[in-house]
Amino acid sequence: MRLTHLELRNFRNYNSLSIDFNDGLTVIQGTNGSGKTNLVEAVYYLSFAKSWRVNEASALIKEGQSNAYIKAKIEEAGIKRQIEISIIPKGRKISINGKPARRLSELSKLFNVTLFSPEDVSIFKNSPADRRSFLDANLSKKSNEYFTLIGKYNHLLQERNAALKAPTPDIELIQVLTNQIIEVSEPISRHRREYINGLNKILSGLASELYGHDRRILVVYKPFIKNQNNWKDEMEKAYKRSLESDLAHKVTSIGIHREDFSLLLDGSDISLYGSQGENRLAAIALKIAPFFLIEDEDKRPITVLDDIYSELDAEHAKRLSNLITKHLKQVFVTTTGAQIDGASYIEISSQNTVIRR
Repeated sequence: MRLTHLELRNFRNYNSLSIDFNDGLTVIQGTNGSGKTNLVEAVYYLSFAKSWRVNEASALIKEGQSNAYIKAKIEEAGIKRQIEISIIPKGRKISINGKPARRLSELSKLFNVTLFSPEDVSIFKNSPADRRSFLDANLSKKSNEYFTLIGKYNHLLQERNAALKAPTPDIELIQVLTNQIIEVSEPISRHRREYINGLNKILSGLASELYGHDRRILVVYKPFIKNQNNWKDEMEKAYKRSLESDLAHKVTSIGIHREDFSLLLDGSDISLYGSQGENRLAAIALKIAPFFLIEDEDKRPITVLDDIYSELDAEHAKRLSNLITKHLKQVFVTTTGAQIDGASYIEISSQNTVIRR
């Protein structure tokens, strides 16, 4: 897939923008505060209908305006489509080819974006929720079944937590919800295990290209239930043991919503023993890797790399550029000044003047 055209109106610091894009690598340059990240934030919004930077929709609307507007033209396997999103302080309205989108999943299936942002450098040291979000977002893009399963699980989890918080908890209802959670948990865990196995097949190769010599990267999955032979029985026992505590604390304390993974670099946990540079390159490899796990090349994601060259020395920056241009299909990179052979360039001034070269 590829993004061929983007229009913005009253989005962040942009009054108005209309720009066409090429395949391959587009480098977006400008001084700090000029709007580089705001531009790729709009690209990301087209896939998730949310920002990775803020939770409030109102923060995306230019000061003094009542709404923001994003319009995009995309192409996949020769099929052209148009996405329009109107952002208002309390939400958004989405249309695809002029028709209102009924579900957010229509957007996420239509336009796939993978992102690296400066915050991702800490993904291995942050809370497990950040690592689960990485898995859930990328697996949902890859598998419609997983998207449905994780949505169902989250709904059941909310219902169970609500039942636990009731003034007089209905134990029979809690047990029914627990059984339903158990049924949906096993395939979710299986999908996660298979996906991590896929990541492990390609990560060391990517890391070696970035580091410049052979490095062994291994993602270690930490499942809720380790015994795969008696999965259901083990889950039932675990929930039975935790029921008293769950009732006392009024929350579901165990389950796949608390799973995690770690990353080993040459056998050592990178969150404990990796340098800042090693963490950065490993995070880049991890965030790029999902591109290769989409079997249909036409559906492989557009890649957004925000401020990716920060803190990289000249050698590693060159290796990163070579990896991007060699493997990825359509990439948007923000930087204050990196020069990459064969790239298209967009320069943004503090007044949002866009110059293409």
